[in-house]
Amino acid sequence: MATPAQRLVLQRLASAAMVVVIIPVIVGLTTTGDDQPFRVGEPAPSTVFAHDRIRVIDEDATDTARRTAAESVDPIEVFDREAQTAIIGDLRATFEDVRAARAPATVESDDESDDTVRERTTAEQLDYLAVEQPDLAEDVRAALVALSDADLDIIERETIAIAQEFARQRIVREELPVLLDDSLPGEFAVRPLPGNTSETVVTPLIEQKMRPTVTVDPDATAAARERAAAAAPEVARVWLAEQAIVREGEIVDAMALRAIEQMGVGGISPLRATVRALLAMLLITAAGALYMQRMQPRVWVTGKKLLLLGLLLIAYSALVVAATVVMDFASSGWAYIVPAGALAMLTALLIHPVVGIATMLPASIMIMLIVPSSGPVALFATAAVLISVALTTRIAKRSDLRTATLRAGASYPIIAGIFVLIFGPADQLFVAVAAGAINGVITAVAVQGAMPFLETLFRLPTVTALLDLADRNHPLLRELEAKALGSYNHSVMVASLTERACREVGADSLLGSVAALYHDIGKVRQPHYFIENQQGIANPHDELEPIVSAVIIQNHVTDGVELAVKHHLPPEVVACIRSHHGTMVVSYFYERAVQAANDESVDEEQFRYKGGKPRSKEAAILLLADCCEATTRAMAMDRGTIPRDEIESTVNRLLAERVRDGQFDESDLTFRELNRIRDTLVDSLVGIYHPRIPYPAQAVERASHGVPAS
Repeated sequence: MATPAQRLVLQRLASAAMVVVIIPVIVGLTTTGDDQPFRVGEPAPSTVFAHDRIRVIDEDATDTARRTAAESVDPIEVFDREAQTAIIGDLRATFEDVRAARAPATVESDDESDDTVRERTTAEQLDYLAVEQPDLAEDVRAALVALSDADLDIIERETIAIAQEFARQRIVREELPVLLDDSLPGEFAVRPLPGNTSETVVTPLIEQKMRPTVTVDPDATAAARERAAAAAPEVARVWLAEQAIVREGEIVDAMALRAIEQMGVGGISPLRATVRALLAMLLITAAGALYMQRMQPRVWVTGKKLLLLGLLLIAYSALVVAATVVMDFASSGWAYIVPAGALAMLTALLIHPVVGIATMLPASIMIMLIVPSSGPVALFATAAVLISVALTTRIAKRSDLRTATLRAGASYPIIAGIFVLIFGPADQLFVAVAAGAINGVITAVAVQGAMPFLETLFRLPTVTALLDLADRNHPLLRELEAKALGSYNHSVMVASLTERACREVGADSLLGSVAALYHDIGKVRQPHYFIENQQGIANPHDELEPIVSAVIIQNHVTDGVELAVKHHLPPEVVACIRSHHGTMVVSYFYERAVQAANDESVDEEQFRYKGGKPRSKEAAILLLADCCEATTRAMAMDRGTIPRDEIESTVNRLLAERVRDGQFDESDLTFRELNRIRDTLVDSLVGIYHPRIPYPAQAVERASHGVPAS
């Protein structure tokens, strides 16, 4: 298995290969020369003869023929054995639950020998069925409870017999309602069902539990359609050797143009275009690597961001090619449709604004490679990059992203018009402005559409992704609130402390706040083993050995990491969760173990957290904020309020312990920053737990109703 360093090298090489190999191939396959190019619908500038036999497939017509052949194949249906079994199984389970609801209930007493058995009341039976069969209508549950045992046996037997009869039939979803309407009356006519139970019990049960017994076999259907499509002949056009593909002055059609391009005589040589693009991409890759190594080292050591950058450049090159196709069919003014701003905004938001600005180099060079005569368009791309990146620097919510893309899009037609007025041709002014406006729409759609997909695919802690995670309705936070309310409240407090401390030292306050919200999610697995969730219950650690208790406490870190990965939280957040206790000792249980050892040695390593030391400022701040909040909260629970000097001494002690233990050795924090963090935490904690003026009872009553004191 590759080490992280080896994996990073491989990711860098893969990113470079994407740019150096794929983009030149795209350019080489699509670039045509400017000298008398062949264009569809225009007269041919010269006569072209086939050197050898040329066969050009009409892909659109071929795809249409194959699609028609595939669509002519009806879906292949097969019996759904699982559905047939499930129909009977669900009915049997329903009647088993009815009998369980009617069974006597055992009333437990302190003395197990005195346990008594009593009949359940109707209300208790209905409550039991409501839990076990929540999908049953209330009147059906009531009718089942009201049945006698003998009638219940009859109804179960006859209901299952009817269901078995239906399950043997071939039923598609559309026919199911008709089958039930037509067949149930006949079944009821020949079966001894008591009273009106056919309408009150049997019909609702059958209608609820029945399901289609046949299903479409997607694999068999797809295979049959693939065979039909493969059997459809290709639609092609053939030119024999020395036969004229097109004669001078003739209107060039699409098939003739493809034949000319296949011969490589329709413009610049694809090989020459590929080599030229290869040299340009080598230059861009080398310059980009040096730039990021010196200017953005954090991006340089993040392989997934490098891969994403390569992917964005490839997508951009493909869009530039698409723009040239539009230009070939219309006019040169449509070249301003190239979405350089979309490339810049996505790079700035997903990777880093400084890297986003640097995309002006590849954005303009690719235009020059594919459309050599479009110098003004390359300058337009540069201006679009600068403006677009500047608009992404103050995004704090999703609506800010929409505003930024709209503002950027509004600027593109203005920039395009200015460049046409400066560099010409003036007759393309309105076309260029229209192309710039469409460019703005493409940018807005591309950025807002691709952002959620890319930030999820690459698990990037972008502002918008972190804002989504900060929503308290996230499933993990909802689960933490429901199962471990004390831990949830603690996490909210730690998030506030961490956010403020991060701002103080220039760390990512949003990342720190989000990481703090999720740092204790592992406690949902065993919430009652943590003191903040033990209201009204005995401490379960009183009955456990110290080492067992320590392992339970340690496991909330690994459980939290597991849950975070399962819910696709960004790796930066997962890293904070993993290291929020560093490698500190679970001191309380370690001391208990030492006291119980009777001078025998106790392995301290067994009592240390295994998450590793923090490696970022945000993770280190979270570690300190977590322990400071938990300690001061425990002190406040005992005494109500705490004076500032005591809070300050507590924070100093906790900070000193972690410095001595080397918990901050792998983070980027300096001692000066640690002191500023300490002061910020003290101020925040004093604001929460400072002594308050005792109010008389009447004043408290007035305050509880929002009435100000007189």
